[in-house]
Amino acid sequence: MKKKKNKLFKIVFWMFFLSFALIYFSEVTGYYEYKNYQKKAMTNEQIKQFELDVKNGKKVDLDQYIKEDTAKYNNKLSDAANTLSNEISKIIKGGVENTFKLLTSLVDN
Repeated sequence: MKKKKNKLFKIVFWMFFLSFALIYFSEVTGYYEYKNYQKKAMTNEQIKQFELDVKNGKKVDLDQYIKEDTAKYNNKLSDAANTLSNEISKIIKGGVENTFKLLTSLVDN
């Protein structure tokens, strides 16, 4: 039984460590800054196209130039993680409330 717990702990530890390493590496290499630069470049291109269309007297609709690029993270794993997080939050909140109730009853008596 103890061996299974140690093995499970090691697996979870290495998963967290690998996740941290990947996120850290992406930050150090400037991945996020590059993505933001790409978004800015697209915005500049859209502004130039808008100005050109206005200059040429074309009928302009802002919806043509505004590109909504929102990521959707709804999947089974994120839903499960969200549910688990909410349940853990409820348990911790209940534990803290019960602890304070106990401390209050000890102080009042």
